[in-house]
Amino acid sequence: MATTKFEVSKKAKSGKCEVKVRFSYKRGSVFRLNTGIWVPVGSWNDKKGKLVIPRLHTKEQVELSVLQSQIDELSNYLVSASIEADGSESSDYWKQKIDAFHGKEESVQQTVEETVDVAFELFITTRANNDMRRRQMLVVKRILLRFGLYINKEVKFKDWDENYLCKLEDFLKIEHTFFDSKGKCVKKWKRLYDAVPETRKPQERGGNAIYSIMKRLRTFFNWCVTTGRMSVSPFKKHPLKECVYGTPFYLTPEEMTKLYNYKFNTRPALAVQRDIFVLQSNLGMRVGDFYSLTTSNIVRDAIEYIPSKTLNESGKVARIPLTKRAKEIIERYHKDGQMSLVPLISEQHYNKAIKDMLRIAGIDRVVTVLNPTTRMEEKHPIWEVASSHMARRNFIGNLYAEVKDPDLISSMTGHVEGSKAFARYRTIDDSIKQSVLSALG
Repeated sequence: MATTKFEVSKKAKSGKCEVKVRFSYKRGSVFRLNTGIWVPVGSWNDKKGKLVIPRLHTKEQVELSVLQSQIDELSNYLVSASIEADGSESSDYWKQKIDAFHGKEESVQQTVEETVDVAFELFITTRANNDMRRRQMLVVKRILLRFGLYINKEVKFKDWDENYLCKLEDFLKIEHTFFDSKGKCVKKWKRLYDAVPETRKPQERGGNAIYSIMKRLRTFFNWCVTTGRMSVSPFKKHPLKECVYGTPFYLTPEEMTKLYNYKFNTRPALAVQRDIFVLQSNLGMRVGDFYSLTTSNIVRDAIEYIPSKTLNESGKVARIPLTKRAKEIIERYHKDGQMSLVPLISEQHYNKAIKDMLRIAGIDRVVTVLNPTTRMEEKHPIWEVASSHMARRNFIGNLYAEVKDPDLISSMTGHVEGSKAFARYRTIDDSIKQSVLSALG
């Protein structure tokens, strides 16, 4: 496997020194190359081979963070490029690759000719840090390919501007109409799905769904700018509309206890998934991270993991002490030599099991929700709108009602301190309002 090791030049210029890389990808194929990245003298840690970034939020911290990100991106770029190398490449070849990374003139022809779908595959290979992230990005890639067929035009980097993004958003809004009421693709658009098939037909997309797709596309284009494939992201002049969320709903502690104690005698498999849902509700993890847990994540009576969503941003470890109920569930399914904590099924079947278990257990409290497609208020029994993500809200909402300390809860959920997203998971219930109003007498 290819490896990179970074060091700095001993020669300084204007208070800065150039970062050099020792790049090895096959036996006998080792190169020492200039990276073209210059860093301040005294900011480099020779032992770790990276910059020392101060913790205080200052201009220096921002500048060093950007430089370190560029170094990390170059490492990923070289490792990815080595996949197609056969070992005969010269030092000049890899110098040209580094020039291409920086988007210099001599490599423009090579980067322009690369198609978006090829670049997207490389992006997924180097940046998708878990299976869920990979699946999400593959969905976006397939959408881009169908969009190109829809407009009868090969998707090229030079085409992407604000107008092109608007056309893509229009496509996302109408794609579900390419199928009839029976789920059969209309003949006119069959060529799109013959070329780029999907396992299920596209559903009608609301504003939030379109925002999620466009946000992932924006991440891809930012990577393209960093790696020299584009000079500027088309999103620079195309700000995205923020998602709109209704009041969060979640199970109360009493409902959680009722569910945990319910006897699913006629459906024992549902009892197993009930335990898994309760465990997730006691950990507050995103389902992708939850499904990745192994016994090695248990450290001193707690679960420790690095949330995948913030892996490339902060890399902070989230630590959740295990409750008595969580320990009980883990012990119930523990087997010697088994790596996973609990028996898992596909996420699709897991979500269906959650709805079934709540319905059968009689947990049918009516909640008010915002329809993400129509943006209209609707009322449903809670089991109808439950999913694996509600386990995260169960954790955050009920803890917040007790401690009302977002930073404390964020240290366990993996949210960045002060995260706007945190507000989507908890609500100000009547008990909190009552405690505040009691001060009025």
